[in-house]
Amino acid sequence: MPSNSSELDEIRRSFEAAQTAWPGVELEFSVFAARAEAAGPTHASDLYLACACSEGSPAALTEFDRRFGSWVRDAVARIDRSHDFLSEVQQILRERLLVGANAKIRDYRGGGALASWVRTAAVRTALNLRRRAKADPETGASSASSAPFEQLFDPEVALLRQRYMPEIDAALRQAIAALDPKERLLLHFYYVDGLTLAKIAAHERVGTSTVFRRLNSATQAVLSAMKDQLSTRLQLSTQSLDSLIRHVQDDIDLSLSQVLG
Repeated sequence: MPSNSSELDEIRRSFEAAQTAWPGVELEFSVFAARAEAAGPTHASDLYLACACSEGSPAALTEFDRRFGSWVRDAVARIDRSHDFLSEVQQILRERLLVGANAKIRDYRGGGALASWVRTAAVRTALNLRRRAKADPETGASSASSAPFEQLFDPEVALLRQRYMPEIDAALRQAIAALDPKERLLLHFYYVDGLTLAKIAAHERVGTSTVFRRLNSATQAVLSAMKDQLSTRLQLSTQSLDSLIRHVQDDIDLSLSQVLG
């Protein structure tokens, strides 16, 4: 908690304003102050709600679901619209963000909008879930609830994102722009519309193996072009660049869906 009186006064003003925003949610000032930045949080009302959720406040958890439930549903629907998939993502997300002493909501500091923070976590969870279900169809989607989600909040990965994602995003946009229009449309079907290989095959009137081959070819073309650009821009070795790509793969998938969308 900040010891400087002026800093503490600023945080108290933020706290009191947040109390007004959430009249039915109770929270001790000391809990809020311990998480707030010295100059006061940019999103004080969001931080107030996050702190109350961390404390297990039933009213706060109810408000969290009411406020962000639609954000999660809309974000996940862009990846997979099925009810079962949405339910699985919601279960994993709630467990990781809100349940237990290690709930990730405890890491939120109010520096950015909580809605964006939750939406990003939902999209990455959904992408992990779909990727793992495709990689391991026998065990199904439940395997996505393990370690990869933890990487979303890993400090080392967060540093890589902060340092390199602008360059990665720029390289990705250039790589996509260089694709054939048919290849871009195929990636749009898969990453934005969330269509399965079978649905794309039916739309294109070809076999699923053909769709898989074309989709893989388009994806590899983007990845190869992106790596070529990053190798020049970042002056990284091939090994270091491959490691970077692995660490921020979820961000690349998310950026891919945003650029194509």
